[in-house]
Amino acid sequence: MLSTTKKVVLIVCVLLFFSRPVPIHSRSVEKQAILAVLTLNLARYTRWPEWVFDKDTPLLNLCVIGDNVVQASFADLDNTPIKGKTLRILNRSRLRNLAECHLIYVSELERRDLQQVLLEVIGRPVLTVGENSAFLKTRGMVSLEKINGKIQLSIHLPIVKQSGLVISSRILKLATIVDLP
Repeated sequence: MLSTTKKVVLIVCVLLFFSRPVPIHSRSVEKQAILAVLTLNLARYTRWPEWVFDKDTPLLNLCVIGDNVVQASFADLDNTPIKGKTLRILNRSRLRNLAECHLIYVSELERRDLQQVLLEVIGRPVLTVGENSAFLKTRGMVSLEKINGKIQLSIHLPIVKQSGLVISSRILKLATIVDLP
């Protein structure tokens, strides 16, 4: 006969064996996948100056700054064709080598580090995308913030114009336009 403790352990093991596995960060993964696709669409509707791209190998480099979940959500987008260019995903765990980035997606950086990234690219044709309105206050360009279950698109248009980028009016119609000092 089995002891009570062994019976409980056996029941728990059986339940665990037959239960459906639950992803640890399923909501986070789902949210990040949506933000990755939205970032891809922003790239499709943004125009960079032609001098920015290498004519022999026209790559559009998207640098992703974030944890493993964020970086994994962008992995499937690698080598996606966009307006005659090929999207290349570059994961950046360190805040270096940003000169080769045409887009930078930033997830959850401390304010000091975020300011460092944005100061490095200010005035250059680099589209910066973040996940909250505080991103815009530190001179980021586009915020994709989840509010009440929906993604709110906000664009800091003066910073976009200062960089030499042009975002399509189709996107601008969907966004809240922000003009912060």
